[in-house]
Amino acid sequence: MRTLIKIAWRNVMRNKRRTVLSALVISVGLSIYILMNSIMAGMDRANIDNLIELSTSSIKISTEQYAEDKESLPLKYGIPFADQLLAYIKEQQHVIGATPRTQFLGQLSNWEDTMPIIGQVVDIKSDETVFSLDNYLVGNYFTGSEENEIMLGKDLADEMGVGVDDYITLYALTRYDSRNADEFHIVGLLNTTDPNINLNTVLISYDTADNFLDLENLITEIDVALERRVSFSQFTNDVDELAQSIKKEFSELRVETFTELASAFLGITEQKKIFGSIMMLIILAIAAVGIFNSVLMSVYERIREIGVLRAQGFERKEIVGLFIWEGIFIGILGSLIGVALGCGFNLYLVIQGFPLDKFVGFQNSGIPYWGTLYGEWNVGAIIFAFCFGMIVALAASYLPSRMASKMEVTKALRFV
Repeated sequence: MRTLIKIAWRNVMRNKRRTVLSALVISVGLSIYILMNSIMAGMDRANIDNLIELSTSSIKISTEQYAEDKESLPLKYGIPFADQLLAYIKEQQHVIGATPRTQFLGQLSNWEDTMPIIGQVVDIKSDETVFSLDNYLVGNYFTGSEENEIMLGKDLADEMGVGVDDYITLYALTRYDSRNADEFHIVGLLNTTDPNINLNTVLISYDTADNFLDLENLITEIDVALERRVSFSQFTNDVDELAQSIKKEFSELRVETFTELASAFLGITEQKKIFGSIMMLIILAIAAVGIFNSVLMSVYERIREIGVLRAQGFERKEIVGLFIWEGIFIGILGSLIGVALGCGFNLYLVIQGFPLDKFVGFQNSGIPYWGTLYGEWNVGAIIFAFCFGMIVALAASYLPSRMASKMEVTKALRFV
């Protein structure tokens, strides 16, 4: 066995050009697989990040009564100790922001048309620590002036025929079920990747809502943002741990994570992963054909050498073993280079990301085309890529060498 290994290693080192070409085919195929796997996982992560930063947040907290009647957005189930809860949350590890919000139902009117809307009452100072609406803002954010200010979804404003600096009338039921209407100054429009925000949503500040809706500091929900982790599984662990901590401390409240709030969306994402896996298999199949062809040709070129070895007394199993060891060396070399290249490209993608504004085609993909796509580490995919390169190199070495070893010595010596 030791003799075969030495001969195999000598053959690999002696035929450097053939070895490099075979290893290069393996490394290119595997590095492309690792990079594509990272990009596809990154696209899914970008969609989830958008969902968290625009609507669900990492964790959403409300009273049990409000959660059960949430569809009607009632203004009678406020969190009774919101300040205490906010203070507790901000002390927890990995929390980067927490903000109160109060939702309500209403109607917008431009004196010609009326449209139903979902209103969001936001805290001017803390809302930006949780939600990234400022990345999608056309116009200005709330100034905090005494004038009634409002922000509209871009599609909603287009439907109503209004824009920044125009005025519009908002109708809504107050906390005590009385109907109220007032004129609002449009300070900004929201053009996000969430069609519900674009078409149905308006935002007003708590200072305005306290008078307009008789809120009296009513807060129906608190949204929490946690720091983004490179590993998505680590991020979900952080979210789950904080949710459990809040439930333990404030057992009377409903604490929901983004995985619970967006279960339907995440289900679609899982289905997309199936199609992504099929694409990955196609990439691997193409890589396998290239690897197999490269190693196969190198073996066929040496059938005469096999005949010489047989004439010198080598047994068939020793011939096969010799080429298997050569395949192992080439497989290890190619797989290591491929994994190193793939991880190197992926490291850049994870840290620096790729600016999607270079490709306008992403505009309709659900990812903000002015944003940045980051890669994702997938240790399982890296290990699989390495093993795949080894297995294909071994198979490509074993099959033709086994066939050649069965040839008669005279035929193998005359093989061209």
